[in-house]
Amino acid sequence: MPQHETLNSMTPLFQDQPMLMTLLRQFQDGILVCDSAGIVVEFNQALKELLKLNSAVLGKHAAQCIVQDDFPVLLDMALSTGEFFEKEISLKLEKPAIKKLYLEVRFIPLSLPKHTETATDQAAGKRADACIIIFHDVTVIRVTEKMRRDFVANVSHELRTPLSAIEGYAETLLEGALDDDAVRHDFVKVIHRHAIRLTHLVSDLLDLSKLESPDYIPILSPSSLVDLVESQIKELAQEKAKEKEIALRFHFEDPLPMVMADNSSLQQVITNLIDNAIKYTPKKGQVTLKARVIEQAVSKSSKPQKQSNQPKVKKMIQVDVIDNGIGIESKYFSRLFERFYRVDKARSREMGGTGLGLSIVKHIVQLHEGEIWVNSKVNQGSTFSFTLQVAS
Repeated sequence: MPQHETLNSMTPLFQDQPMLMTLLRQFQDGILVCDSAGIVVEFNQALKELLKLNSAVLGKHAAQCIVQDDFPVLLDMALSTGEFFEKEISLKLEKPAIKKLYLEVRFIPLSLPKHTETATDQAAGKRADACIIIFHDVTVIRVTEKMRRDFVANVSHELRTPLSAIEGYAETLLEGALDDDAVRHDFVKVIHRHAIRLTHLVSDLLDLSKLESPDYIPILSPSSLVDLVESQIKELAQEKAKEKEIALRFHFEDPLPMVMADNSSLQQVITNLIDNAIKYTPKKGQVTLKARVIEQAVSKSSKPQKQSNQPKVKKMIQVDVIDNGIGIESKYFSRLFERFYRVDKARSREMGGTGLGLSIVKHIVQLHEGEIWVNSKVNQGSTFSFTLQVAS
């Protein structure tokens, strides 16, 4: 059958059924309709947005729209058997944020009413006249499941190392090393060090769990960033810097407005970033904390603007923690704030890191309605920056 005849034969199914057309267009899942040959005759707005389709796909084979190895076989199976079934498929995407799109695909074959049945129709057997294909996006579910599996695996791995060390050294002590003055003290020090690492890990896990809970809402109030640094952070940070002969400097714009913050959470953010800067800066290096007012564009309101077409801006405080340490390659930037992600796993563990610090920092900053990012060059240093709201 010529293509235009096929399309025309499908017209009554859709254009003469306004309710069906309304459902098709308004359905939140993506829907694609093809004829008995697999030619696309209709698709809805949801599928257009999901797969970035345009009207050019009408009249083409569905396999040209859904580029996936199994899809042509599955579609032909649905049309040839006339039986409903569903299958999950994955599509590769070019978007950097999401590498794959996971879709539950339901194939619903349709048979159009026939007034007469030709010999060709009889020979075709059960083959359907059309197929409605429903695409349900389950990407978030699958990505979340993978994150959960990875999280459990990472936690297990992080716990295994110190627990194995504690068990091994304790067992050696019990088997007679307690009586050996030469090793007893060193073994207990190792056990103590790994116990501290476990304590830090559990503490960070509890913090992360609290921050990720939908029930957790930080209580923000006007706070002085300068006072917080001077009273709670500066002295302790300088002690750590002194151990490595690192020059630690603080520069605040004068006057610096108050910020909307939860003091204990904000202290955790700044302390974590300064600690990291000190850890990854060689001896006699330099770490600087700066804070200044910036203007940030506000997204346009849905309400029409009467006075000006200029985008509104709001004042924010930008905090930069700058070091001249080992630096980070740009290819790692997008993953730095993931849970348990480390650029140099061995070195990070050696320095006592849990791999959760930057993830916690990111969650806290986002709960303060701010943003966090990093700029760095290998062997030149890194700058971790975040923003906070200026108190009204």
